[in-house]
Amino acid sequence: MSKHNHSSTDTYKKQLEESTGNDYNCCYQCGKCTAGCPAGGFMDNPPTKIMRLVQAGYIEEAMRSNALWYCVGCQTCTARCPQNMDIAATMDALREIAIKTGIVSEDRSKKLVTAFHTSFLNNIRKHGRLQELSLVNSYKLRTRTFLQDASSGIKMIREGKINPLAAFSGKEGISGKEQIEKIFELAEKGGHGAAPARKPKKNTFSPQPPPVIRPGMSIGYYPGCSLGGTAREYDISVRKMCELLDIRLEEIPDWNCCGATSAHATSHRLGLLLPARNQALADAAGMDYVLAPCAACQNRQVTTRRSLIDSEELRLEVKSATGIEPTGRAAFIGVTQLLEGYSQEELARRVKRPLKDLSLACYYGCLLVRPMEAMSFDDPENPLKMEQIITTLGGTPVDWDFKIECCGAGLTLAQQEMVEDLTHSIARNAAVNGAKAFVVACPLCHANLDMRQEGMRKRYEDIESMPVYYISELVAVACGADPEEVAVGKHFVPALDLLGRR
Repeated sequence: MSKHNHSSTDTYKKQLEESTGNDYNCCYQCGKCTAGCPAGGFMDNPPTKIMRLVQAGYIEEAMRSNALWYCVGCQTCTARCPQNMDIAATMDALREIAIKTGIVSEDRSKKLVTAFHTSFLNNIRKHGRLQELSLVNSYKLRTRTFLQDASSGIKMIREGKINPLAAFSGKEGISGKEQIEKIFELAEKGGHGAAPARKPKKNTFSPQPPPVIRPGMSIGYYPGCSLGGTAREYDISVRKMCELLDIRLEEIPDWNCCGATSAHATSHRLGLLLPARNQALADAAGMDYVLAPCAACQNRQVTTRRSLIDSEELRLEVKSATGIEPTGRAAFIGVTQLLEGYSQEELARRVKRPLKDLSLACYYGCLLVRPMEAMSFDDPENPLKMEQIITTLGGTPVDWDFKIECCGAGLTLAQQEMVEDLTHSIARNAAVNGAKAFVVACPLCHANLDMRQEGMRKRYEDIESMPVYYISELVAVACGADPEEVAVGKHFVPALDLLGRR
């Protein structure tokens, strides 16, 4: 390992400092980032070593690391850094520079993850919203993994989660595709101003007041791409839940994909500009609250809203692409936040079929509570608000240790073995602590715990079948809906029997 010329090293380090706000001299190598990293065991250079390489000027060595392609973007490292360093942003920035310069790992993980991100973003650039079947086909052609998830795909087609004819209907995508093209062109031109400087400080959790949600209200709705396809049951149950709670949903007109993991993992600007268009559309429609059931979508929208409020330059760029300058009026909230803001007395009054004798592991995953200062929803180390809702519904939440551990997030196609390892640890801890099923508030979490469960159980052979429920399904069922009505029967792990005993 040797340093490269001072000129390139200085240039790369300046780019990292500007895009992250980090003063890398503040890292004192405590190791907390690596200790909590769910993917650290797969990496050649886990987060602590990546930070040291940057400190010491071995930045091209860091860029060649396979760690960048195992990083799941869970932000655990940033959340637990005692020096307030944005380590997750460092991984993203290194990955972006590595792609642009071609100084990258030769590990197969890089090829698989890059193939996924490329397929994903090309799809969004063309359609504005993700066409999941087209994404999978493009990914398989790039990686030659034609048989991966073939049986799962057949089941999804049979259950109506994937429609092979949709791509030929002419109705796919959004009307403002020229705006999406402008956004991609803007993202390719260069960066915004430097990120605010981060200084060592003690981060303490201070929750924001919950949204005020009352029966009879109308709020915005941002379903995101997966709720129209592979997570169709989530959309069905969210709509039914809101109907039973007397909440009217109004979709953001002509909303687009937020870019999810693929945008921020490869282009910081694109990861802001795509969700910024949704913010502008919601603001223009006069929306105060927008329900975003996907934790990843909500996370991208919340962090982008903060950037828009802080940056006039970013607001003007969005206006140049869309004709609308965002105001930041609309606040994007998740399903659990909506239920927290809804009167618990009113929710209890509407319960008709309590979830008696149902022991549940409330699984938050990573992006519902991180980054702490942006999400400000629940304690990032021991959240309890989902448990409070389950208790109101008559269920029994278990006390367990893996409720905020990452399941592998959006790398379920590119890093299947890692996802199975992570979900095994999560499921084993839930089972040991008495859970009979999971409750989640994110389609990515659901896919990894539900769709990947059969493969995980075959590998480890020490976990019983555990259904995975969306929190909206349980609210709807407890408030009187039939489980079949909210599509519980469309899950991979059979989930009707436990609810059938109500």
